[in-house]
Amino acid sequence: MKSILLKLFFFFFITSQIQSQELLPFVENYSKSNYQGDNQIWNVVQGKDNAMYFANNHYLLRYDGVIWEKYTLPNKTIIRSIMIDGDKIYSGSYKEFGYWYRKEGKMHYVSITKKLRLFAEKDNEEIWKIFRYNGSLYFQSFNDVFIYDGKHIKKIKFPFLISYCFVVDKELFVASVDKGLFRMDGSRIANPKGWNILKNTVVHAIEKHKGKTYIFTQKKGILL
Repeated sequence: MKSILLKLFFFFFITSQIQSQELLPFVENYSKSNYQGDNQIWNVVQGKDNAMYFANNHYLLRYDGVIWEKYTLPNKTIIRSIMIDGDKIYSGSYKEFGYWYRKEGKMHYVSITKKLRLFAEKDNEEIWKIFRYNGSLYFQSFNDVFIYDGKHIKKIKFPFLISYCFVVDKELFVASVDKGLFRMDGSRIANPKGWNILKNTVVHAIEKHKGKTYIFTQKKGILL
């Protein structure tokens, strides 16, 4: 009887171990010693080639599951944002944005802003977010938005400091640091009626679910 109980206990122990292993996803941690880059990761995206790309301060990192690759911009500035669009990896940095493409097993960079006087000497602008909206690419700093249609760049300067832009249900919203949330239509911005509750609040994210808009701020979540 004792041997049967021991066998049953052993059986249930092994079964529970197998089930727990099936429920838990495989997680592998990578340290700075693995990728030989900087400490901070600002943005992470997955490319069409299934490789992972990282905005790692002074580096663009690429990891295909086996090999880490490390690249720097020609001007050696910090990469704050990256975005995948087709076979191109767009990146934004200090007074600079452009795209990377892969050829012969290496990443190559093409500047979009080179030789263009988009930034004034006194500007201290960095591109913190890149997104596509209405067929164009938007490169957003804390003071400006640069709209790129593939050939031309249109610069929109805001009269206030902004945190981030959000595309929600085919609408573009701009979150200011202390003046609330604005809806952007072309170069025009307007503060939606009834949204004064967001004034003096930094908005970190906006999501729409089942017809309701959820706004996540620095201190709380708001449902509109």
